[in-house]
Amino acid sequence: MNFNAVATTCLCRFELVSLWMKNFDYVIIGGGLAGSHASQAIRENDQNGSILLITDENHLPYDRVPLSKNYLLGKMKSDVLYVKKSNFYTDQKIELLVGHKATKLDPKNHVIDIDDGSQISYKKLLLVTGGRARRLSIPGSDLKGVFYLRTIDDADAILQTMQESKSAVIIGGGFIGCELASSFTKKKISSTIIEVGPKILGRVFDQDTARWLDDYFTNKGVKIMKNTTPTEIVGKEGKVSGIKLQSGQIIPTDFVVIGIGIIPNTELAKDAGLEVDNGIVVNQYLQTSDQNIYAASDVARFYSPVFGRQMRLEHYDLAVKQGKLAGENMAGKSKQFKELPYFFSFMFDVRIEAYGDLSKYDNVVTKGSPTGNGNFTKFYLEDGVVNAVMMVTRKENMEYIKQLIYSRKKLYDIGMLTKDEQKI
Repeated sequence: MNFNAVATTCLCRFELVSLWMKNFDYVIIGGGLAGSHASQAIRENDQNGSILLITDENHLPYDRVPLSKNYLLGKMKSDVLYVKKSNFYTDQKIELLVGHKATKLDPKNHVIDIDDGSQISYKKLLLVTGGRARRLSIPGSDLKGVFYLRTIDDADAILQTMQESKSAVIIGGGFIGCELASSFTKKKISSTIIEVGPKILGRVFDQDTARWLDDYFTNKGVKIMKNTTPTEIVGKEGKVSGIKLQSGQIIPTDFVVIGIGIIPNTELAKDAGLEVDNGIVVNQYLQTSDQNIYAASDVARFYSPVFGRQMRLEHYDLAVKQGKLAGENMAGKSKQFKELPYFFSFMFDVRIEAYGDLSKYDNVVTKGSPTGNGNFTKFYLEDGVVNAVMMVTRKENMEYIKQLIYSRKKLYDIGMLTKDEQKI
């Protein structure tokens, strides 16, 4: 399917409608997982309300998560990434405005300015504007062969370069960097990860797990350069040829991918006077400081009743569940977001799953012994209370795990965690 053609079709359809109608009951700004699931939830709860979804990409709403994994490995075609086919939105009477950006938001008058000069009015609005790749500002960062991975178009450009490359340097040892190194290595592309910290994924996991991952990746053939700072991307005839390090050493490479996190797209909300603090601040109902405007997924700093604090996370599961809940609440429900944070990642033969909040802990209990591709579970505790559980290529009783975290009970015998499941 030609999705550029789909995008054009959607635009033309909207432009014809907009000659006489610019008012919508519901408007969603953002074309990712959260936006699509929100539109579906709205329609399930309001059969007649008018819905408009705006995305600045020339694609239907899609899932970014597989881009660094199965998509780059050639195991997944682009049409599988799309949450729903174009006929779904047509059948459900969900208008799509693709390839256009909302430039200004006026909460007082319920009006959105679009980059083509048109205006849209709304009754309820959802901001799922996501984030953009954090840029690395060093000499040579504009050379041909330097990539960031955030969109399908980014992935397609990397795929094309992979076909003619034998080596890659990934700057950043977080999830995106590790997943890319796994995919490149599987495609016989020699990969080097440059990480400014002492461990890959050291900001996410405890030091023992990060150390195990270091060894695992090294055994798989990935070169890991820790405590290392790149100072320049060098090139020949306008194309990347290597990375210069602070030490003066130059690492030759055919291309570079930079994965150093994202910046939440909060500008629209901030300029409109909404409360912003490392994300758009929302309550447990996903409402912003304006009760008619909601926010969800990567861009939202939400209140967790489980942990009693504000959080901002960038997970697939969160995007789907918050998008759905925001849509339901926009359509008249009054549901609180009480879900536990959950994420997963695939790297080589390793599957990592985690429930809860790994950012706060003072003790880690390990069940199993890290061997081969993992087969261990980590319990992250703070003052005896389990805040998170991570499983590395290991199955656990999910209901037990969730109950363990939800209970917020202090454990006086943490040794029980290494045994078979018990009642909490």
